[in-house]
Amino acid sequence: MKRVTVFLICILAVFASALPCSAASVRTDDPLTEAETAHLESLFAAVREAYGIEAFFLINYDYEGGDDFKEYARAYLDENGSGEDELVFAVSSTTYYMNSRGKAGELLEDDDLGTLYEAIREADEDGRQYSAAVQFYAALDQLLAVRTGGSGADADFTEVREIIPGSVPIPDEISPVRGDRLVDQADLLSAEDEAALQAKLDRISEQLQFDVVIVTCEHIGSRTPMEFADDYYDYNGFGYGENFDGTALLVSMAERDWWISTCGYGQTALSDDYFLDYIDSSDFIDHLKDGNYDKSFNFFADIVERFVTEAKTNEPYSDSHRCHLWSSMFEGLIWAAVVGLIVAAVVTRSKYNNYTGAVHTKGEANEYMVGGVHLTAQDDRFLHSHVYREKRVSQSSSSSGGSSHRSSGSHTSSSGRSHGGGGGKF
Repeated sequence: MKRVTVFLICILAVFASALPCSAASVRTDDPLTEAETAHLESLFAAVREAYGIEAFFLINYDYEGGDDFKEYARAYLDENGSGEDELVFAVSSTTYYMNSRGKAGELLEDDDLGTLYEAIREADEDGRQYSAAVQFYAALDQLLAVRTGGSGADADFTEVREIIPGSVPIPDEISPVRGDRLVDQADLLSAEDEAALQAKLDRISEQLQFDVVIVTCEHIGSRTPMEFADDYYDYNGFGYGENFDGTALLVSMAERDWWISTCGYGQTALSDDYFLDYIDSSDFIDHLKDGNYDKSFNFFADIVERFVTEAKTNEPYSDSHRCHLWSSMFEGLIWAAVVGLIVAAVVTRSKYNNYTGAVHTKGEANEYMVGGVHLTAQDDRFLHSHVYREKRVSQSSSSSGGSSHRSSGSHTSSSGRSHGGGGGKF
């Protein structure tokens, strides 16, 4: 009998470990750490204490939408809620949906569905489900504080930060001395290449009084690429002058992310609207995709040096003052001339051999048609009756040269400094 009991307990343990880790107030597809679970439970409790409302947050991508998804969300609310003043905000693979009851239904308005989803949209589309949950509670607290005239819930809506083994540590305090400007934790470079690149970054940084930093890692923990790059730059003591002039390039191999953080004069010399478009369509991205990391990082360093030098001696590069790599252009012109001569020789030879003095035309226009374009229509619907559902629309990102990136715009990092920059996938 004891053996049977032990066997059943083991089976239950294995089954439980396979389920998504979640708090009763939050359900996600991705496992949550103990710290993340405890944090979300504290946010649930803080909102309940401040407003008397139980707010549940669900992500389940196994559903696409429709009545099955709505029934699933309602059932979760019935099972976990008190049955009175409560709401559930649920996100599927294609829709988001809210059902509010009692006081929650009285305080929240029709447009709040879209407001709440916009607060979590980026995290949801990036697959950062814990972040989405934190941002949901933060946005809900702001809405309810306005509606009730209160001061907001007594809660910390910043995310729990945990360093995953293999990620580059970030000190809690700003170091008084700059660390190495190149940290290749992901081991993408040979020892010789690393030493040469470190020397180049030091030379550029010291000559221009503008820190140029590169960090590679396997994981970045629970931070976004933007947050990690900003924090790494800030908390490792980088930056010249009172505005901490400089830039940092992050390459994270876990999700194949690249991110460029700019600070101080970096936001002027390496502008989001021109520099990012330039770098995104350059050899920097091509080398990253091909695994030529040494070439990619050296290209980045060279371009930063060119941009900062031009900004300090003349004016920052922009759409009206464009940067040209004359060596690449000259090489391209040579190849174009060679190819043009070859094509001209072949065409001339062909005409000489085949000319008959006759011109033939096609009898029907459709003989010239190649391929086709097919357009399909799609409906978006919005349902309301204390039950909300709306089609999710993916955000578009700017693209150039077959790659894509997004700009962070000017923002404040966790240290309180102003940063710019942007990044993407490779």
